[in-house]
Amino acid sequence: MQLNFAALTTLALTLASAAPTALAATCYSQSGCKNCETHDSVESARQTFCGGSDWSHAGGISWGWAHVTLDGQFATQQECWDGFQQVIDQCYGHKDGGIYNFDFNGNSARLDVGFCNCE
Repeated sequence: MQLNFAALTTLALTLASAAPTALAATCYSQSGCKNCETHDSVESARQTFCGGSDWSHAGGISWGWAHVTLDGQFATQQECWDGFQQVIDQCYGHKDGGIYNFDFNGNSARLDVGFCNCE
């Protein structure tokens, strides 16, 4: 079976519209706080936050010098794992935290992960 360019384009657009819209993490502009959690500690906060039910409703946790705040809810627990990990991978060691936005099928979430307390 041969597919022409128009058929491939239509197929690609259909598949793209069915995928969740997730932006890469946006790191805070601030960096250099001295009161920050270690990388392992932030990974533990991810385990606690996404491993329970916190991903399914607005709320947050404090974790030593760190904080995690969720506005909205994720469609699945895996989206929490992935979004939190993006913030860690893209921002830890460079900035004091980051934000991950998610929007899919009526579910939207704004996950704010701060690694430090600058006060």
